[in-house]
This record gives sequence, structure tokens and C-alpha cells, in this order.
Amino acid sequence: MSLPPTEPSRGSAPTGVSVPRRRGRIEVICGCMFAGKTGRLIEELLAAEATGLCVVAFKHVIDDRYDRAQLVTHDERRFPALAVRSPRAVLDHAASVDVIGIDEAQFFGRTLPEVCATCAARGQRVVVAGIDHDAWGRPFPPLPALKADADHVEVLHVPCTICGQPARYSQRMVPVTDEFMVGGIGDYQPRCAACFTPLPPPAPLY
Repeated sequence: MSLPPTEPSRGSAPTGVSVPRRRGRIEVICGCMFAGKTGRLIEELLAAEATGLCVVAFKHVIDDRYDRAQLVTHDERRFPALAVRSPRAVLDHAASVDVIGIDEAQFFGRTLPEVCATCAARGQRVVVAGIDHDAWGRPFPPLPALKADADHVEVLHVPCTICGQPARYSQRMVPVTDEFMVGGIGDYQPRCAACFTPLPPPAPLY
């Protein structure tokens, strides 16, 4: 994470002249478990840093599978991140940066799209990664709303564990023990629509 000591320059204007800030962007990276979403997010953040932009990444505090202070892929690629409890914290901690990365969007709840829209309105680029189908096969909030608002959506695929076809679903392989169902290798398998079996009801209300 690279945070500036002062507000980054966004162009100059003659004294007394107000120049509207250019609108930012919302970009969504989505797919099933193990599709490479966090890796793509890290690639985008590193590329932005390489051009001299100020970048900050966020993850939810409940995602403590690998490291509380970093985005971590299943193959151990890493990027520094702030662990926060709510979308509102993104606004509070990223007011002066150019690019915002948010991983595991499905943990942040239905207010995340509004926060992303606010960041884009103040001229920031927001790159969000998340799972867009839950273990019951339903659209996973807030991804549908994020995709509807996004300037760009990238859907990633990985081969189905059973048949090798492109997978879009995450098959839960272990018992459900809590509402968040955080998991990794061994807890889920990528599955295509034909090989996916939704978890039995009752499904949670989001």
C-alpha cells in the first residue's frame, strides 16, 4: 500500500477557477472460487503503482485465511491491504488516493456499491473482486449491483473439477459452520453448471 503524505495533485487551475474533477471508474473482477480474482486484482494494483499512482487495497476483517494485513492469492502472491469492517471505512481511509482495490466484495454487504459510486464520483478508480454466485447457486450480493454500476466487468473462469468445462460456481465440500463460510483449498471446488450441486435449504437471507 502506498499512501501519500498530502493530497495527490490532480491538475492545476488559475486561482479562483473551479475545475470539475474527472469522474473515476468502477471495475469488477468476478467468478467462482479459485478463478484467479485476487491475482487479477493484485496485477491491476501493481500496474497502477508502476505508473506512479497512489494505491490502497482493502479486505474484510473476517477474511483471515492467510494474512490479516495483505491480499493473498491461493498461490501466495501478496499485496499490502487494510482490513476493515464496513464499506464506510473505505471512504474514511481512501479519501486521497487514486486507485482503490477491494477484495472479496461478497463479505462487504449491500452498501458497498453506494460507496464505490461515491469514490468514482470523486475521481477515483475502484477495482473490486468477488464471488458472484453463492454455494446455493444464487447471485451473491452485492456483486449484481456492482456489475450493473461498473464501467468494466471481467468474468474469470477456471476448469470444473469434475469435467474440465469452464466453471462459474463454487461447490461447498465441507459442512457449513458459520454464516460467512470463509474457505480455501479443500473447502470448495470450482464447478460448471452441469456438475454443480447447490447446498440444501435453508439458504441464508442476505
